[in-house]
Amino acid sequence: MAFRIAVNKTTAMNKLHCIVRCTFVSLDPTFDSSNSPLTSTSLYSQNLRFAPSRYPALQTCPSIRFRSQSSDMGDQAAPSTVHANDSPFPLTDVDRWVLSQTDEEFKRHSWDELREIIDTNNLSVLKRTPSDLRQYMKWTAETKAQYGSMSAYILQKRLPSSWQGPPFTPASTVPFQDPSDYRALLNDWPYGLDPEITHIVVWSRTLIPVDDENGDLTSESRELVKAFVKSYFVDRLGEGGEGRVLWFKNWVSLQSVRSLEHVHVLVRGVSDDILQEWTGDKPSDVERRRRQIS
Repeated sequence: MAFRIAVNKTTAMNKLHCIVRCTFVSLDPTFDSSNSPLTSTSLYSQNLRFAPSRYPALQTCPSIRFRSQSSDMGDQAAPSTVHANDSPFPLTDVDRWVLSQTDEEFKRHSWDELREIIDTNNLSVLKRTPSDLRQYMKWTAETKAQYGSMSAYILQKRLPSSWQGPPFTPASTVPFQDPSDYRALLNDWPYGLDPEITHIVVWSRTLIPVDDENGDLTSESRELVKAFVKSYFVDRLGEGGEGRVLWFKNWVSLQSVRSLEHVHVLVRGVSDDILQEWTGDKPSDVERRRRQIS
């Protein structure tokens, strides 16, 4: 099933009490929409792909009712909802759900949760905080207006000038084999993570092969990325390093910057000095850049 979500909050910010109105399209021709109301399990596992057992905060809502609506429900959406046509990039159902919340209501991703999301390849549930998502939408619109595209901005402002522009001429056709072909950078717009977790993006001018059918990594590419992450990140952390590093590559359909190859790396409890060693940046640099555009 697929749902489009709008949330109306009816109580204080520290107590989620809401009515969730859904527009849905069932892939099951035998599904009878008159069987509503739907259950919370139906919403979070089938629409947002959240498993309630993995997200205890979602189960604390004292009263969630689900009502099926016609496709013109946009007129009835809560004022806080941001519609796709207001965004410089397509909003997922998860994005829409996030935009219906405040930062106080938002539950940040924990390390254990991130591990399970990545292990199950359920990457579509990764999300930014509501305030960060709104800022990211604004920043993306302004950046595209000034530079023409997200890729142009990253190439001009964040990546080596020697890369120039696509089509690239990498030193090696094997991803991550030559250091001049990749650059690790702190993510200025990370997902909503627990404070001890840092989000790094590794950009590559060498193509990383993906499956033509679903845009996911091929088995060979996955092994190449895994080996690189171990040598560059895990080994630097010494004993126990494997438990402090996670990585993933978004499917093509989830990428906000599609013309530049990149892999996401999440690290836990890493000092600013090591982060700077890896990326040339410190978290304070990210905050400075964000203040400049906010």
